[in-house]
Amino acid sequence: MKAIVCVSVMLATLMAGGAFGAVQDSDWHGQLRAQARDLAQEARRQTRELRDLQREVLRARHEARREFVRPRAEWVRERRDVIREQVRAQREAIREMRRDRRDRGPLQ
Repeated sequence: MKAIVCVSVMLATLMAGGAFGAVQDSDWHGQLRAQARDLAQEARRQTRELRDLQREVLRARHEARREFVRPRAEWVRERRDVIREQVRAQREAIREMRRDRRDRGPLQ
């Protein structure tokens, strides 16, 4: 009888320990999941910050390039406008000359 009681007490102790271990394990897994979630959130935040920083660098580089090229583009535009105006004036002068010849007639 003593043996049965001892075995029963030992089984009860083992079962209680097993139940306690299962509760502890579930809490431990929950902690691991929480840590993994926190690490993933931190990684996403760092990735977002890096992407934003890269965008800022590209934006600044683009703006610097635009400021560097702007004076040359303006000079080219002004030069093109001057050339167009010269060609337009030359064309108008040729038209005027032809008009004058036509108005004077073939004998003059």
